[in-house]
Amino acid sequence: MEWPNFYSNAYGTNNQMVSGLLSEMVIDEQMRQYRKRTLIQKIDEALASKNKELFLRLTDELKEIMAYEQA
Repeated sequence: MEWPNFYSNAYGTNNQMVSGLLSEMVIDEQMRQYRKRTLIQKIDEALASKNKELFLRLTDELKEIMAYEQA
């Protein structure tokens, strides 16, 4: 009778799973930082063009990202 291997799962070993999760976290953080930079740039452009609706929409999105980071 063969014993089941409790040290692996569908994703491979636990180390591989942790490594994958850490990679996802790093990628998510980088994407969030990129989005913040682009939002700030677009907010500046909306201010320069006096586009109030766009400014409000973009600042709301930036506030959501910043609130997520504070949590």
